[in-house]
Amino acid sequence: MRSDSASGLGIRITSQGAKSFIHSYRYNGSARRKVIGTPGNMNVSSARLIVSQRNLEIDQGIDPDKNSRTDYRKKHADTLGEVIDEYYDQHLSSKSKSYRAEFGRLVAPWTLEQPKNPHRGKKRQRKVIIGEVLKDARMTDITPRHVGPYIQKIQSDSVANCALRQLKALFNWAIRMQIVDMRNPCDPFTQRKIIKQRRDYTPEQVREIAWHVFNPPICPTVDLDELQGNEKRLTALKVGQLTQQHEQLTELCAFMGILFLTMARPTEVKLAKFEHFDLERLIWHKHNTKGIKLSRNRYEYAYRSVPIHPKVAELVSQQHNRWPDSELLFPNHTDQTQPRDNFNRAIQRFKKLDGVPEYFQLYDLKRMAISLMITGQGIRREDVSHYVDHKGNLDTTLIYDLGFVDPLRPLTQKLAELLKV
Repeated sequence: MRSDSASGLGIRITSQGAKSFIHSYRYNGSARRKVIGTPGNMNVSSARLIVSQRNLEIDQGIDPDKNSRTDYRKKHADTLGEVIDEYYDQHLSSKSKSYRAEFGRLVAPWTLEQPKNPHRGKKRQRKVIIGEVLKDARMTDITPRHVGPYIQKIQSDSVANCALRQLKALFNWAIRMQIVDMRNPCDPFTQRKIIKQRRDYTPEQVREIAWHVFNPPICPTVDLDELQGNEKRLTALKVGQLTQQHEQLTELCAFMGILFLTMARPTEVKLAKFEHFDLERLIWHKHNTKGIKLSRNRYEYAYRSVPIHPKVAELVSQQHNRWPDSELLFPNHTDQTQPRDNFNRAIQRFKKLDGVPEYFQLYDLKRMAISLMITGQGIRREDVSHYVDHKGNLDTTLIYDLGFVDPLRPLTQKLAELLKV
C-alpha cells in the first residue's frame, strides 16, 4: 500500500503478517526499494519525514543508501584480496625486493611496484593469475580444486614450484594469524622434480673465456677525414654505435674480471660501492654477503673482509674513472644512484667471441674459479669455502666443482706405481 502524501512511501505486509515501511525510488535509471523501519519503532509522520529527506538527496544526485549497503561476502568472511593486502603489509614488507616481486608476478599483480619504465615489457602476453581471479572470493571457500588447475597450467617447473611455495606461505601465514580456520589448500600438492642440466666447461674453454675477460677486444678506429657528404655522416653514426657497444663490452669484462678473481656472486658486485674497497691494502669489505648465522636472530657481522688481487684493484680504479660521480661500482646508466640492472646485450656479444659457448652465464665464472681452486692447487677446501661465503659448508662448495679430469691423473699414476704396472 502506498501513501499519496509522500512520494515513494509505502507499507509492506507479508503473508506472515510482518509490517514494514518502505521507500520505492529510482536512481541512475534503476528501480530500488529500501526498508526504512517498522510500525513498532516509528509512526507514519516519522516515515514521511525520512522519505522526504531521502527524496531531497535523490534530487541532488546523492545515493541515499551508499553508506548503508553491506557486502555480505566481506561481512561474514575475509576475502582473498583483503588477506593478501594484510599479508603484504605485515609480512612481505620485511622481505627482499626480489621475493616481493615474485609474489606479485605469481599471486597478486596489484602488489607489484611501479617499474621505472612503465612501457617496458608491455607487449608481453598477460597471463591469468589466481589472485586476480579469486580476489573477491571468501578465503575459506578456496580449496585444492582452485589451486591445482592454476599450478598445472604453468609450464615451467621452476616457476610452478615458486608459485606453489608463495601460495603455501600465504595460507600458512593466514592460519597462524588466526584470520581463517582451515586446512592449507596447497598441502595436497608437492613440488615438481627438477633435474638441472650441467653447464660443463673444459679447461681449454676456461682459458679462452679468461683470455677474453682480461683482454677485451680493441675498438677499431676509422678515419673520417677522407670521407665526404652522406657517406661521412653514415660512417660517423656507425662508428658511434660501435664505440658504444665496445664501451658496454669493456665494462662487462671489468665486471666479469672482478667476479673471476674474487669468486663472488654477481649480486655482490652489482651492489658493491667504491668505499667498500681498500685499494692500498688490497681488501674488499663485502657488505652484501649471506653471513654466518650465529643464533636464531643473530648473524655474523654487517660485512666480511676478504683479500683481493692487484688486478681487481686496477679494475675498480678504472670503474671509478669511468663513473667519478657515483657511489656504486657498476651504476645504472640512466640513474647512477641505482645498481646496473643487466648486461644482456653485452653478454650476447661476448658469447660470439671465439671459444665462448652459447650456454655461458655470469654465475659460471664463480664455478670455474672454485673448480680451479679445489683441484690440486695446494689450497685447503675449507679456506675456499670460507672465502666464497659458504658458511664453512664443504658440501655447498663441492657443488661448484666442474669435474676437471686432468688434475686427477696423478692419482692413477700413483696407483700404477704401487701395483708395479
